[in-house]
Amino acid sequence: MTPLIRLGAVTYLNARPLTRFLAEELPDAAIVRDAPSRLAERLLAGELDVALIPSIEYARSTKLRIVSDACVACEGPVRSVKLYGRVPPEKIRSLALDAGSRTSAALARLLLREQLGLKPRLIDLPLGADCEQVEADAALVIGDRGLVEPNERFAFAWDLGQRWVEWQRLPFVFAMWTARPGVEWEGLAERLAATRDRGVGRLDDIAREEAPALPIDELACLEYLRDNLTFTLGPRQRLGLERFYELAGKHGLAPQGITVVSAHPSEPAAEPAPSQPQGTIEGAPGRGKGTASLADLAEKAAEGERLSSEDGLALLEWDCLPGLGHAAEAMTRHLHPAPLRTYNIDRNINYTNICTGGCRFCAFSRPPSDAEGYVIGREELYRKIQETIALGGDQILLQGGMNPALGLDWYESLLRDLKRRFPAVHIHGLSPPEIWHLANISRLELKTVLDRLREAGLGSLPGGGAEILVDRVRREISPGKCSAEQWLAVCRAWHRLGGRGTATMMFGHVETLADRIEHLARLRAVQDETGGFTAFIAWPFQPGCTGLAGLPKHRAHDYLKTLAVARLFLDNFPNVQASWVTQGLEVGQLALRFGANDFGSLVIEENVVSAAGTRFRTDEKELRRRIAQLDFRPARRDVFYRLLDETP
Repeated sequence: MTPLIRLGAVTYLNARPLTRFLAEELPDAAIVRDAPSRLAERLLAGELDVALIPSIEYARSTKLRIVSDACVACEGPVRSVKLYGRVPPEKIRSLALDAGSRTSAALARLLLREQLGLKPRLIDLPLGADCEQVEADAALVIGDRGLVEPNERFAFAWDLGQRWVEWQRLPFVFAMWTARPGVEWEGLAERLAATRDRGVGRLDDIAREEAPALPIDELACLEYLRDNLTFTLGPRQRLGLERFYELAGKHGLAPQGITVVSAHPSEPAAEPAPSQPQGTIEGAPGRGKGTASLADLAEKAAEGERLSSEDGLALLEWDCLPGLGHAAEAMTRHLHPAPLRTYNIDRNINYTNICTGGCRFCAFSRPPSDAEGYVIGREELYRKIQETIALGGDQILLQGGMNPALGLDWYESLLRDLKRRFPAVHIHGLSPPEIWHLANISRLELKTVLDRLREAGLGSLPGGGAEILVDRVRREISPGKCSAEQWLAVCRAWHRLGGRGTATMMFGHVETLADRIEHLARLRAVQDETGGFTAFIAWPFQPGCTGLAGLPKHRAHDYLKTLAVARLFLDNFPNVQASWVTQGLEVGQLALRFGANDFGSLVIEENVVSAAGTRFRTDEKELRRRIAQLDFRPARRDVFYRLLDETP
């Protein structure tokens, strides 16, 4: 029987999250495994229909198109792409290039030309050969063998992923799925993305399977896959690609004028990459546009025109808070024309404070061995829920930490117990990092874990633990938590089961403005795909009593600006929530004029923000009065933003 599609998969460890489950997700495909450069040759020769190929090959052929948002990329040190030098960098006259990947070879040549003005003589480093086997001033080593330091002592070693990111402040994409002309297969993009999501959800299993055949152990494999690589071709990755293509074209390493088209039918095409590294563009921030054009841009966004990532960054850098507020409020009134603003009543119950996340921004959690660690008793939990009901609440926000002592059975038992005792109370609980942690320690797929939790009584998924969905930032502030893609994978899996939930952003710590926009772009892309997010909530980091206590506290101006831009950028999010719990009631009121249509929760109990020294409290009467002061009718809603009443 002739297969429906001939598909080429890379054999390196870095591609295993994209290829481990190919046979299961694409059972009708004939899968060929080879080195990236050979896959590119076979694809162009017509021997393959689709292949994971070096990203430079997409630029070198007009015959190929991107067919998935799954890729192999990095946002910092990549570890497996190294340039070793026997002489100082400025004295390189000959360069041995690994034959396995043409993208890394182009990147090495580009860095030498741009940063040192060098055009060394090129020498082939055959597949499987060690750099010690060639006589050259420098040698490029990639793939699995690049994960181990050579026996020879070298004058320097460059991690090319790190060199690129530090230089351009953009991710670098090494490989992506492309197809030759005429290949059409319904659902291909979705199936390749599903394969990626399953792989990213099973990194520990992949590391365990691959380690015996590699020169590194299982833990090193896992750390490499988890900490050094990303696997989604999102807006900033596409910007990084276009910047790479622009520079490669400048030096004759690729044709000029290459544009990266959308990698997924639901995503907008990437905007052209900036001609200079971010932060050095002359003229108005981000776009080189003046005040008038930025005001026009904000107004167009308010009228429904989708912002690119470049547009969003320009607006975030625009120092015109009234202009942003006017546009964001106009968009909110268009989405919510009724003269009312909503709120809800719930209680944030932290069932444990024991967590292995190691988050530097958290003053609440405790490590497993800490004497102050706790797991809430059932009787105390029942009392808290009964108090919530007595105050008019009918839902709880149930969150804790990544407690290694609590397994999936414990959570199922807890949820069933609560639904049996309080059947009318909705459980909005367990953030994506908690779900990811459960899947890891249970050694189960995300779908299985989520199915079992939903069956036990989990009603919706809060968006906690997102912080900033950029792995470079996450490695610095939350080293023990799931990656950005893993956070998104939990949300995708939950949404695909029919679940709904919120999305959040905690900003104002070590991230850049571009990182904030990337975070929003990733949320928007998932919302395009699933439609499962009910609302977006943002708040500034509260530094008190945390491991980042030396950082300044961001004030209302930055909060309102970020909120307004988020409202304009997240055109597919129906609701945006104010964060008076971190900003106070006065700023919470202002947020209703800067893009928020919801005043948030009465929050009968809150512990995490309070632990950082920020404590704002109110009652329902005052909360309603604040909404009414702005000439809106206060309306209570449930977790799905369905109105429960419009009068006290």
